[in-house]
Amino acid sequence: MRKLTKSIVFVAASAAVCAIFALCAAAHEIDTDVNGEPLGEGNARLSGSTTVVAFRSFINCITDGEAEIEWDDKTKTASADYLGITVSATLGEDYICANGRCLPCTAENSIESGRMYVAIRPLAAVFLAEVEWLSETKSVKVGRSRGIIEAGDDFYDADELYWLSRIISAEARGEPMQGKIAVGTVVYNRVSSDEYPDSVYEVIFDMKHGVQFTPAKTGSVYAEPTTESVKAAKLCMEGRRYRSDVLFFCTVAIKDTSWAGRNRPFIDVIGNHAFFA
Repeated sequence: MRKLTKSIVFVAASAAVCAIFALCAAAHEIDTDVNGEPLGEGNARLSGSTTVVAFRSFINCITDGEAEIEWDDKTKTASADYLGITVSATLGEDYICANGRCLPCTAENSIESGRMYVAIRPLAAVFLAEVEWLSETKSVKVGRSRGIIEAGDDFYDADELYWLSRIISAEARGEPMQGKIAVGTVVYNRVSSDEYPDSVYEVIFDMKHGVQFTPAKTGSVYAEPTTESVKAAKLCMEGRRYRSDVLFFCTVAIKDTSWAGRNRPFIDVIGNHAFFA
């Protein structure tokens, strides 16, 4: 009788746990209408404060099922071809790529229950579709597509992208994406500062107080940039920043002995670089 009672208690407890998980999952789901059609159960949910949507379901709705959608299991990338452009989202990255652009996301691309989830706003921006949050119903409405996002070749300043991608590659080739973004941020923060020149090129080759970026002196800045460095440069040009106050960086090995280490407020270490305000 005791064994039977324990079994009943265990089953009841298990059922209660499952019910709690189900309620939590339901609580995080967001009713979402795209192009006049509901995405359906499980295709939209909250990730922190960001609404994320199932890539395939969203693309099918916004394109009326006309996009060709593929999954690359090797790279863990979902992609869609539509009107001559490719939209792609890779697992673990916090951006998507479309029409030669790299668009920042406020949540990482993730997979749950076999679905790739992507932040809704940048995905809608690809199709020039407006996103509306309906506070009364705690739901999201995405309008019809009004076209395709402007191509990277037209949106990005070619000269700026050329030099920014090269200095990021030369300084942070082996660093994580966050480290690459941080290097790009240093460049842009200097462009915005009254203490430095007013363009990316001039900041990189600034010699007012001696060499500022070693690759500008050694010539490694002229080397072809890595693909990830080009993406980092594009993300910076789309507005992504590490911090508004970061102006200096050096290798961790000379963190405490460098000029910045001795004279500027330390911020943090990313990969092999230390950053300073």
